Amino acid sequence: MHAKRDFDGGSAVAKTSSAFFDLDNTLIRGSSFYYFVKGLVAHGIISRTQIAKFSMANYQYIRSRQERPHAITEVTRRALHFIQGLSQNFLKGLSREIVREFLPKRLVPVMRERVFEHQLVGNDTWLVTAAPQELAEDIALELGMTGAIGTRARVHNGHYRAELEGPTMHGAEKARVLRAIALHRGYNLQASFAYSDSFNDLPMLVTVGRPFLVNPDKELARLGMKNSWPIIETAKDFHAIP
Repeated sequence: MHAKRDFDGGSAVAKTSSAFFDLDNTLIRGSSFYYFVKGLVAHGIISRTQIAKFSMANYQYIRSRQERPHAITEVTRRALHFIQGLSQNFLKGLSREIVREFLPKRLVPVMRERVFEHQLVGNDTWLVTAAPQELAEDIALELGMTGAIGTRARVHNGHYRAELEGPTMHGAEKARVLRAIALHRGYNLQASFAYSDSFNDLPMLVTVGRPFLVNPDKELARLGMKNSWPIIETAKDFHAIP
């Protein structure tokens, strides 16, 4: 069942709070980067044989809805290999096209409504994800969100290199970013919201006063029940999306 609409839409909260959303298996079904790579194949940037392992990994990702650190590291490593040498301007333009192709089919309706409801009462909304920064920005733009924080690849002379600009946006790094955004924007984190499916996002969830669990994995569900955190179940929405 879905959680009640139990966030306060009053003006005092709206002016000082924000809502932070994980992306993969929270706002969308599966791995956003996998859909991005499929888009690169469709546009002739990489070959189909290069994503064979991605296909199996994405299937397992959807079934398990877990984000193991070693798996994220491996996906990031392959991601850098795929984009190495590409023009940043070219990839940004292509990313917008790919997002518009896959997002309507992979976006979970209940969570799209939740983003809209926060926006309606005046909360800022942020996407915080391990996905590439360019991809995160385009998805946030399509959803009318305030902004996005993702993982940044290093760029030299306008082209991507096979290394990261900083740490992967995962685990404790998400919590650090939330605190930085709140300091810069003047958000009251105790009045703010965070949404995620994964125990690995616990640092982000406990950074705010109002955590919500979206189809949580077993570890997170157990902790959520112990702390009486609201749970949003979207299983029907996940299975309904082709």
